[in-house]
Amino acid sequence: MPVYLRKNVVYTPPSIENVSDEDEDDYIQDPEQIRDVLPQPYRMINKVINGVLDDVWEDVSQKESARFAEQSKIRPPKYDCAVEIQNQTQATSLADSGDGRYIFIGLPNGLSVMDASTQKPITIWEEDNMEIVNIRSHVMGVQTYLIVTLDDMGTGRLFAFAFDCLFLLKVLNEQDSGVKNLVSKCESSNEGDYMGLMLENTSTKEIWLEIHKLPRDAWLRELEAIQAQITPKQNPQEESSGEAQNTESHGTEGETTQDRSGSPKPSTPPLMTGNPGDKASYKFTAPNMVLKVKPPTPLAANTSSSIYSACQKIDSGEVIGTGQSHLLTANHLEGRDTMFDHLHGNLMKYLPKDKTEEEIVIAPTFHFLSAGRMVPQGLELPSQAGLPTTVAVWWTGGSHVMHYSLLKTAKDFEHKPDVVWPFSCRIRCTTVSSCTVLLAVGLEDGTVVLWDRYLGIDKGVIRICQDVPIERLKFLDPSISQPTSQGYPPYRKKSDICLLIQGRNGAEYIYNTEDGPQTRPICLAGVPDKDEEKETILDTMPDVPELLLVVQQNGSLLLKDVVTGSNLCQMTLPSTHQLTNPWEPVLAFGSGGQLLYVKGTKIDMEEASEVVEETEMEEIPPVSMSSLFIFQLRSFPSLDPYWKREREAVSYLVHTTLEQRLDALMKERLAQQGLRKMRMQSRWGMLRQELDLIQQSRDVAKRRALSRVPLSASTYKSSSSILLI
Repeated sequence: MPVYLRKNVVYTPPSIENVSDEDEDDYIQDPEQIRDVLPQPYRMINKVINGVLDDVWEDVSQKESARFAEQSKIRPPKYDCAVEIQNQTQATSLADSGDGRYIFIGLPNGLSVMDASTQKPITIWEEDNMEIVNIRSHVMGVQTYLIVTLDDMGTGRLFAFAFDCLFLLKVLNEQDSGVKNLVSKCESSNEGDYMGLMLENTSTKEIWLEIHKLPRDAWLRELEAIQAQITPKQNPQEESSGEAQNTESHGTEGETTQDRSGSPKPSTPPLMTGNPGDKASYKFTAPNMVLKVKPPTPLAANTSSSIYSACQKIDSGEVIGTGQSHLLTANHLEGRDTMFDHLHGNLMKYLPKDKTEEEIVIAPTFHFLSAGRMVPQGLELPSQAGLPTTVAVWWTGGSHVMHYSLLKTAKDFEHKPDVVWPFSCRIRCTTVSSCTVLLAVGLEDGTVVLWDRYLGIDKGVIRICQDVPIERLKFLDPSISQPTSQGYPPYRKKSDICLLIQGRNGAEYIYNTEDGPQTRPICLAGVPDKDEEKETILDTMPDVPELLLVVQQNGSLLLKDVVTGSNLCQMTLPSTHQLTNPWEPVLAFGSGGQLLYVKGTKIDMEEASEVVEETEMEEIPPVSMSSLFIFQLRSFPSLDPYWKREREAVSYLVHTTLEQRLDALMKERLAQQGLRKMRMQSRWGMLRQELDLIQQSRDVAKRRALSRVPLSASTYKSSSSILLI
């Protein structure tokens, strides 16, 4: 079919006037709508994939932000200069002697003493099946130390270390009958005057606390007598044995002064062996029990048959008690429980599930305190100055702090507490100052209650953080506080002392307990970003109280400034070892804080298991997988400014009598006599000048009065008429 096409035809474009206006809604606002809507089930699959990608991108962004924040942190200098002590590979616990001279080391089969400066062993006490897990030491006399130990079998022992020898003073839970009481906790007062131990009956599962008075003075006299007996016996042996045996007797070559069997060597002083029946063992004065405290029983109904008998049993109400004596009968309590369940039974399921009473391990926490206004017994006795006269006890899960006097001479060791402090919720931790004047109580609701025992007043209630339990409390040394200018009055006053507070969330605060307006706690460290950065141990250095040793959950060892909260340095063990149990690490200071002893465990567990299997097959004792390391803190450059500071011993307890105050005021008055004379002379000179000025002003006023012209009567009348018009 032919097609006819027109030639030479020009198509003109349409004019702009004929183009329709652009529709405002003729575009897509959402770029996602460019694609067509997917049908099901692809639409659901697409949504799920997009949600997964968004979650992944959010996680990547958070990790990138955390990595950037971690890299931007200012890291303290790391010191990996730990030195391994070769002859101490089986340490189970450590403790310093208090004065920095010695380090007491618990072993799987005994107790050893090492020189803190030279790391040379001095003596050792060996006994089979005695793995010491806890050691506490106190200075009992001049280079005489009291050592309180607790082994894994629940046996407590008291040792005395004097003239390079160990003596067994007492086995605490030694029983004549067949029933053995296990010691779960054992602590002594600062100077070894009293000792408290928690006992548990293995048959009845009953627990209680016993307080014993230690015959410290008698032990010192007995040790002096033993030293006098040993010295003449050593002289002939030293003359015949020579220098080799002399160095061996003092442990300078790293050898022990006792055999494995416990019998003393001929060249050493006759030490007491681990066998209690050994005739060569020395006998020491036994401690005397002064108090026995049982845990509080749960609140129960009054079992009296009548109201009269119930009223006879209760107290008069003049003294705050534990709430055991009341008039509530069993029917009354059952009725209250029934009514409460009826009204709030539907809400009980929303309450947080706490630990049951069977899961809570009941244990006492006790502090030996000096005399104060709360329990004044022994306050006016000069012989009891500085000695413990009271013990404060509270039990796990309880809300009462009970004070018992240690000076009562009753035959019955179980008696009611002299003072009871009730609190609104459970107690989590307590601490006392070094002078036992201040007592701080940390509660479960994030509150700290501070008491001044000497004056018998409540110094304040500190609100740290709501619903965050207080985990740790520690009073700092008064010397770290900034010295205040000595103004008026001229006699001595109390110094400032700070309280270090740590919550369960890891935040740390410091609170100044000075008198006057209440100050708010200062936050030293916020809540850590990671749980592994939470601090488990807070311990101050002996001779440098500004430094705080911190152990984190990841096993890091840090030294930080307790005033500013900044980390100064980090101590790292060799790459083949890690810190043993960050929650209860085995470490101790030596030489006044110049040395730090730390126990480390080998990390390569596969190799260790192979070694153990081979040694078990060959019946050879397995190789120890732990080591004892030492850090030379004195050589750390970041700690040099702290070593150079001069410090003075400051005591918080300052009691200035009336006579001392009057003497101080009279001395100040006499010292200012010359100053007052100069002030009087200058004042008399100024008085002459002031009189001259007053006389001149009077003369000027008089001349002005005379120069005025008096008005006539006619002038006065005319002026008055003008005013009337």
